[in-house]
Amino acid sequence: MPVIEIPIVDLIQESIRENRAHLHRDRVTYYLAHLDLAPPVTVFDVDGHLLLADGHHRLEAAQRLGRDTIKADVRQGSRRDALRFAVDLACQQRPMSEKEALAAIERRGHSVRDLG
Repeated sequence: MPVIEIPIVDLIQESIRENRAHLHRDRVTYYLAHLDLAPPVTVFDVDGHLLLADGHHRLEAAQRLGRDTIKADVRQGSRRDALRFAVDLACQQRPMSEKEALAAIERRGHSVRDLG
């Protein structure tokens, strides 16, 4: 699906990978100044519900700027697909194994039992 503007209110803002308390202030500040140049957030359409898989800092910046919409790469899939995407991305961005990424998700209260 192409990148589209989606209403922020339609996003399920339950974080898969990290909760909002774990947002890095410097990254949000960066996006406050550069949101229009930032890549789109990644969202999975799970049975008609838009689940944010990547882009929590960009979403926070958009909300602070009072925006009603955000650029999104919307993909079809399941919650498991969204979680897999988030784990793979975390492993690419940080020096951690998949096991460490899954443990971090579990510590933050998100079930990974259905990941398989």
